[in-house]
Amino acid sequence: MKKIHWMAVASLLSLRLLTSCVDLDITPTSIVTAEDIYNEKGIKAYMAGMYNHLPMEDYHYDTNSDGTEIGGGYYVGNGLSVWTFWNSTGEMVNRNNTGMTYHRSGYWGGGFKVIRQANTLITNLPNYPELASQSKSWIAEAKFIRAYIYFQLAKRYGGLPKIFEPQTLDANDESKLWVARESHADTYDFILQDLDEAIADLPETSEAGRANKYVAATLKSRVALHAGTTARYGSEKFQDWEVDGVLLQGIPKEKANGYFQQAWDAAKLVETGGQYELHRANADKEANYAEVWEKADSNKESIWLRKFDFNMSVHSYNSMMCPPRMASEGGDRFNPTLDWVELFDGLPLDDNGHFSAFDEEGNYLVYDNCQQLWEGVEPRLRANLLIPGRLYKGGIKLDLRAGIIKEEYDPAVDAFKKITVDDGAAESNLNSSSMWNKGVYTKNPFRERTFIDWSTQGSADQQDPYLRSDGVKIFKNGLDGPKINGNTGSNTITGFFGRKHLDITVDKASTVHQTSTQPWIEMRYAEVLLNRAEAAVELAQNGVASYGGTDMLEDAFNCINDLRDRAGADLLSSPSELSTEAAFTNWSNPGPKGQGGFVEAPTRGLQIVRVERYKELAFESKIYWDLLRWFTFDTQIRQYRRRGLYSFMFAKGATVDENGIPDGKYIYDAKSCEEGSGRVNFGAVNRYYEGIPTNELKNNPLLQKNRNQ
Repeated sequence: MKKIHWMAVASLLSLRLLTSCVDLDITPTSIVTAEDIYNEKGIKAYMAGMYNHLPMEDYHYDTNSDGTEIGGGYYVGNGLSVWTFWNSTGEMVNRNNTGMTYHRSGYWGGGFKVIRQANTLITNLPNYPELASQSKSWIAEAKFIRAYIYFQLAKRYGGLPKIFEPQTLDANDESKLWVARESHADTYDFILQDLDEAIADLPETSEAGRANKYVAATLKSRVALHAGTTARYGSEKFQDWEVDGVLLQGIPKEKANGYFQQAWDAAKLVETGGQYELHRANADKEANYAEVWEKADSNKESIWLRKFDFNMSVHSYNSMMCPPRMASEGGDRFNPTLDWVELFDGLPLDDNGHFSAFDEEGNYLVYDNCQQLWEGVEPRLRANLLIPGRLYKGGIKLDLRAGIIKEEYDPAVDAFKKITVDDGAAESNLNSSSMWNKGVYTKNPFRERTFIDWSTQGSADQQDPYLRSDGVKIFKNGLDGPKINGNTGSNTITGFFGRKHLDITVDKASTVHQTSTQPWIEMRYAEVLLNRAEAAVELAQNGVASYGGTDMLEDAFNCINDLRDRAGADLLSSPSELSTEAAFTNWSNPGPKGQGGFVEAPTRGLQIVRVERYKELAFESKIYWDLLRWFTFDTQIRQYRRRGLYSFMFAKGATVDENGIPDGKYIYDAKSCEEGSGRVNFGAVNRYYEGIPTNELKNNPLLQKNRNQ
C-alpha cells in the first residue's frame, strides 16, 4: 500500500464542502493512502478541499483578520465578517468602516499550499491508467485552481516563483526548495497558459461550484485584462522594479495589446459557447435585476458560485448588512454612497453630474411622497437599494428621514434655498463637528429634529415626537435613519441602504448571525461583457480598430448597450461615444465636467466602460481590484469624503400609518456624510503592490524583495 504523508491532504478531506453538492463521507486520518485519493470519490473530495481554500472575497472575507489557516483574511467554515474594502472605493460606507480599508496583506503560504496540492494531483494522476477517462478533465481542473491562486498572488506582488511540480523536502539540502521569482510578465504568461490548457480539457458543463470550460475562460478574460491594464498604466504610476535583469514589478507597455486580445478572445468564447447569458426572464426590469441574486442557483447568468447551506457552511450577510430594525442582531453595515448613486440614470443632476433637486430659482424641489424621487430612476438602481416606503422582511416598511419641517411651513407656498455645502472639497466649512452634524441643520428655524444631538436617529419610542395642531404625533426622524453623526449609534449614515445579495424574504426573527445561505456569485456573464468591452476599447484606442474580423468600438458599444438595456438604463447612441476625448473630472479637478466624473479614466470612452463596471459590479469585490489595475486609486481616492442624501418631510399634510410611520411631501439635501477629519486617502503609490512576506524572504534566499519594502 502506498502511503502519502501529506498533512495538508488530511486536512482537506475533513473540510466541509462549500463549493459543490458532492457528498463527502471519507474518514480523515493523519496518513492518507493513495487508494483513498486516486478514485472518483477521493478525487472529488480532494477537489472540494482545494475549492474550499480558494481565496474569494466573499461573505466570509474579512480585511481585519488573517482568517483561518488559509490566511489573507479568507475564512474556511463559518466566518462572521464585518470588514470589507467596498468602503474604500466610493461604493459604500458604514459606521464600522469609515477609514481607508485595504485588502488583508500577507496572503502567500496558504496560496502556495493549495498550489502544491494542485501540483500533486497534476503530477500523479497520469500514473493511474484506470482513471484515464476522467483524469484529463481533473488535471485541467487542477490547473484552473492553480491559475486562480497564482492570479490572486500576482495582483498583490507582481512576479512570482513558478512552481509547477510538487516539491519534496531534502533534510540535507533545503536549497532544493528555493525558487527565484519569474518576471511580472512571465508570471501572467504562465497563468494564462494554465488557463488555456484548462479551457482545452475541461467539459462544457459542471456541477455547481466547480470549473468548466467557460468558468476558465471567464477567469482568463479577468486575468488578461488585469495584465493588460498593468502593462498600459502601471509604469506611469509605479516605477518598474528590475533585479538581476528580471522585471519583478511592471510589464512592458508594448505587451498590453496582446493581453487585451487574449481578454477579448476569452470573453468571446463564453458568448459563443451559449451556456451563459444575461438574465432576462422577468419583463419587470427592476425585479429581473434583483433575480440575478435571488435566483442565482437557477439563472443562466451565474457562471461560478460558491454555495452555502445549513449542513456545511453558512454566513451572516443578512444580519450584518440589512437595516437594524429588520434584524434580530447586527445590521446597518451596508450604506451606499451618493457618489455611487449619482452614476445611475434618472436622478436630478446638475451639469457637473451631482445631485441637484432645485428649481430654476434655486429652491428645493418638493416631492409628493417618499417614493416619488425613485420612480423614474434606472431600474438597476432601484434593485440595488432598499426603497423608502416599501415593505421588506415580513412587512417592515423602510422609514428614512433626516428630520421634518414644522407645520407652519406649507410645501405649496414656502420655498427654501440650499442650506449646506456640497462641494466635494477636501477643505470646506464642514470641518468642525458643530458645523458638520449640528449647526448646519439647526441654524434654520423651520427644521425639527429628534434630540439635542443629531447622533441619535429615530426610534419607535421617541420621547419628543412632533405634535401637530390636530393632535397627530409624527416621528421626527426615520426609524431607519439616517443618522447625521457617523461616530455613534447605528443605522445608515448616507441616507441609503443597499439590497444586493440580501435575502429580503427572511423575516426579522430569522435574521440572525450565521444563518444565511445565499450563494456567492464569483463570476457572472455581466462581467464577461464588461471585460470584453473594456478590452475592445483599449484595443481600438491603441491602434487595433479591428480584431478577429470585428470592429472593436462597435463590439464594445453592443456589449455596453446589452447591459444597459437589461438594466433599464439610457442606451449609448453610437460607438462614437466611446471616444478618445478627455474624460469628465470631479469637483475642482481640472477638465470637462459631467455625470461619471467621480470615476477616473484616461479617455471618455474608457470612462463610460469604467462607470458601467461601477454600476454593474458594485458590492461584488471587483471594483477595488479595478482601481488597483487602473492605477487610479491614489488620485481618485485622495482627500475623499463620502457623500449622502438627507430627506426632510413637511409636517403639514403628512399622514401616519397604523405603525406610526409618516409619509408626506419631501425635500432632499446632498452633502458630505463625514467631517473634514474623516477624509479617505489611498496613500502613496507604493500601496499598489505588497511587499513579499518577511518570513518567506528568510525561508527562500532566492526570493527578491519588492521595491516597496
